Amino acid sequence: MEGSETIVTIPCLSAEGVSKTFRLPGNVRKRLFEGMTLSLFPGEIAGLSGPSGAGKTTLGNILLGLARPDAGVVRWENENIVAMPRGRFKELRPRYQKIYQDPLDSFPPRQTIGEALRDLLFFRFGLSVEQAQEKIAEETRSVGLDMDLSERLPSQLSGGELQRFSLARVLLADPLFILADEPTSRLDISIQARTGRLIQRLAEKRGICVLWISHDLPLLKILCSRILNLREES
Repeated sequence: MEGSETIVTIPCLSAEGVSKTFRLPGNVRKRLFEGMTLSLFPGEIAGLSGPSGAGKTTLGNILLGLARPDAGVVRWENENIVAMPRGRFKELRPRYQKIYQDPLDSFPPRQTIGEALRDLLFFRFGLSVEQAQEKIAEETRSVGLDMDLSERLPSQLSGGELQRFSLARVLLADPLFILADEPTSRLDISIQARTGRLIQRLAEKRGICVLWISHDLPLLKILCSRILNLREES
């Protein structure tokens, strides 16, 4: 139609032909996956399921550049990170984040949440104390928490509160992609769906693409636009 525009959305992350095999004792090779191809788009939550040992976390780490594939290409905004210069990788890396299964893994145990977040913004992103405090307050509100809670130690917070602060920590980097590795499995059943909906809402609002790893298929069906299933190879 004359005058119409075609809008092309570039994936925030994509993988083409990604394969990974581990060598086990006795020179036994275990193939986790072969020829894996996927694309994730802004604002989308896709699920990744499969049995233990199928390679879900390994695939997630490859997508984050934390592990190397045996073959294939991983692209961040159409740039191949497998062959990317180290300087460019370090520049893009903060935009590709991970929420851990255990939120205690996100924070030093002897620092308050606020201290840990301020250090992150000061040392990694170069913000002033005032700028850091303002951004922390903004993201704390965005995940539905009171700023007073940030002055507590991680061990003084509930699992749900700590996982919300883990999400706030990730959001401070203004991410394009979030790998959510079983982020609600340590939470009470009563707040799992609530936390999932929060991540879903923020991802859609900010145009963040999310790959959600989980064994919980009912939860994935609620939150995700599609589900990729990894099968354990022999």
